[in-house]
Amino acid sequence: MLPEDEEDYLQDLVSRRACEKTIEVAIDSLIDASAMVVSAEKFGLPASEEGIFDILVRRRVISRDLGEILKDLKGFRNILIHRYAHVADDIIYYNLSKYPDDFYLFKSIIESYLEIEK
Repeated sequence: MLPEDEEDYLQDLVSRRACEKTIEVAIDSLIDASAMVVSAEKFGLPASEEGIFDILVRRRVISRDLGEILKDLKGFRNILIHRYAHVADDIIYYNLSKYPDDFYLFKSIIESYLEIEK
């Protein structure tokens, strides 16, 4: 969905909003999946949404690096949802193009963890 060319992205409002909403939902899914693992494994109660990722790092479900990336993604989602400040569309494009592989990495790690824990 994300245009390969930043200029195409910047010129198309419908595409920009669709990409923003899609990444927002995808990040929500990462948070939800992480919370489900923490809950199902009875790893404890996190103090915050960021705490969910800290628990997964402490329990060695995900790496420290991935935990930091997930926290960054959550922060990016909050900016998109709450519009804390006007964020330039080129910054949003940069973030949208930066993270796609991290979603696949997360999926792979969680699937492997769940297979091992069966």
